[in-house]
Amino acid sequence: MALPPVIAYFITPHGFGHASRAAAVMSALFEEIPSIRFELFTSCPQWIFKESLEADFGYHPVHTDIGLVQTSPLKQDLTGTCRELDQMLPFSRTFVEGLAAEIRELNCRMVVCDIAPLGIAAARVAGVPSVLIENFTWDWIYSGYLEAEPGLKPHIEYLAGIFRQADHHIQISPLCNPMKDCIKTGPISRKARSPRSRVRSRLGIGETDKMVLVSMGGVPDRFDFLSTLPGQLEPFLVISGAAGRRPSHPRVLLLPAQSDFYHPDLIRAADALVAKAGYSTVAEAYQSNLPFAYICRPDSPESDALEKFIVRHLPSRSISPEAYAEGTWIGAVNELLALPRPMTQRENGSRQTARFIGGILMGRGPA
Repeated sequence: MALPPVIAYFITPHGFGHASRAAAVMSALFEEIPSIRFELFTSCPQWIFKESLEADFGYHPVHTDIGLVQTSPLKQDLTGTCRELDQMLPFSRTFVEGLAAEIRELNCRMVVCDIAPLGIAAARVAGVPSVLIENFTWDWIYSGYLEAEPGLKPHIEYLAGIFRQADHHIQISPLCNPMKDCIKTGPISRKARSPRSRVRSRLGIGETDKMVLVSMGGVPDRFDFLSTLPGQLEPFLVISGAAGRRPSHPRVLLLPAQSDFYHPDLIRAADALVAKAGYSTVAEAYQSNLPFAYICRPDSPESDALEKFIVRHLPSRSISPEAYAEGTWIGAVNELLALPRPMTQRENGSRQTARFIGGILMGRGPA
């Protein structure tokens, strides 16, 4: 009897978005190949995968890369990033060989990497093919900060060399740095599971009430605007990732990052979204055609591509980081809710990605 196919999946720990994106691809692969098993190498919280995956998986806590050191959802620490990169890179040969041995012992046929270069290095030593999935790579991101932090230069050159070693390269929209000879897919996001009415009922929000979801991703936020809420607040504000805060208004619901509510279900239940413009948030809003008030990270090289995509494909308004923190955006919520909402059906890029990976894994060649 043939053993079930096993994939090693290396995932960057930078926020929750990459873990969510990886989970969407794994879920689509599970639909294609129900016997598949995943071995996850990451320091992203295990609960994200437990709540997202029906497929069998193992979890191996490994710090796969540095990404960016964040002081808040919208601010990065370039000096701290460079200091941590100096300690981690180049990867220790012994460390990579140990991971490669583990990949072989687990009978992994392939390594898939959501911008985690360590997986590409380990796959090369293990003698199995590697697949890079990205809308940017870390060398490209660091290049955008080189003027501000020259110490990034050797890390850019080293990481660019590793990313070039990937056997297969998938670039996903919204895409920052298009390259030739790469597979291209649409936005990748997890699918909602529960009906809108059920989620709203659990939240205590009526079908005709307006609901605005506020989310700043996986990096903790202080939600300073909560201290400036007006006495009269028409829509309900559901705030994800607000652990440790107390409700300051009867129409405000605070949820921890790890809650009983699946985030794509909250997106489906909402009438509008106020959020940091991170990849997975943008992709989930895109699938739901959700009116989106977005906050860009001012200095992020990724922001331009994400903002152009939002403006082109979603009913949207921009919010400055200052307006978000001060809460002045709340006065414009009714305008956001009034934006026309198209009901376009869109293919999820996770299925395109799964067909490609599944074709290689099962010996059919790229689909």
